[in-house]
Amino acid sequence: MKPTDFRDATYRDLARLLCRDREQVYRAWLRFGPGTTREVAIRAEMSLFTFRPRSTQLYQAGLLEVEPGQRACREGRYRAVDVEAWKKRREALARPEQMVMGI
Repeated sequence: MKPTDFRDATYRDLARLLCRDREQVYRAWLRFGPGTTREVAIRAEMSLFTFRPRSTQLYQAGLLEVEPGQRACREGRYRAVDVEAWKKRREALARPEQMVMGI
């Protein structure tokens, strides 16, 4: 194997690990949420150092949302978004003809 083969293999392994971690964190939000990242990580018995960055990725992807009356900030309260609702929202955004434009 060449050095680039080792580099690529390491990246693939890391990418798989991150996907698995993201899925575990999402499932923890479904089971133990809503709450702050710290509260849900403790309930799920996961490391905050794994939980918080994956939660940020889920929030950016639209799979976590801020509870009403909260801001997306440090120690805000979040809840998981249902995957089916998330898919419908993504599909609606992908079809601009269905979007209503204000005049």
